[in-house]
Amino acid sequence: MIRVEEDLDLQKMLAGFFMIKRAYTVQMTYEVSDAEKQDAERSIIFFNSALKLLSLASDHLNIMKTPFKENTDITPDSVIKARAAIRRFRDQSVENFNEFKISAFKCVNAMQTFASDTQTIKLMKSFVSAIDDLEVKVNDFIKLFDSLDDKEFSKNIVTLIEEIQKQCDDIEEIADDRIVDHIRSNILAKNWVDSVSTELQTKIEKKTPLIMDLFNKRQDQLNEELKDRL
Repeated sequence: MIRVEEDLDLQKMLAGFFMIKRAYTVQMTYEVSDAEKQDAERSIIFFNSALKLLSLASDHLNIMKTPFKENTDITPDSVIKARAAIRRFRDQSVENFNEFKISAFKCVNAMQTFASDTQTIKLMKSFVSAIDDLEVKVNDFIKLFDSLDDKEFSKNIVTLIEEIQKQCDDIEEIADDRIVDHIRSNILAKNWVDSVSTELQTKIEKKTPLIMDLFNKRQDQLNEELKDRL
């Protein structure tokens, strides 16, 4: 089973996140403070970090999926002979997902600043639920290694790995396309216009010294012409 230290148990530590009184469950219509914006930026960093760990955990599974998928005639005897290496792979896989789970908790913890926002609560519930589903699949994956001599082991391991990777993709979609997008669009109020404006402003600022230089030169010329006339 996937395990982390008791003080980092995701289910227990997230329980308080959703115990929000209805009286305080309102849409985020108030002005977001600078401190909250800093928390939002920090949350994005945590989500990006968690998704990197999730991607690594998912990609690592290809080490076993690829050979079993491409060689459907692998016999139970061959699997048993490689059991030491196979179990090391299992242990590393579990460690990878544990690291992601701890990182995912940091994401949820960082988002508690916005726990009174109904849309945030909805998105975070989806995120936590998706991780719960991932944990179930990973635990099923671990159990397979208790029966390395099963003639269906090769088929089952490929099926479960693909289900886990699909779940990883779903979590990434929730975190990146929905939660992070929500943070940027509704909390930080950033969109493509802001990014273009920022880039354009940078270009204008870079050009300003040259424009001012030309203006000053033209002004000097006019001043000289005025002096000559006088």
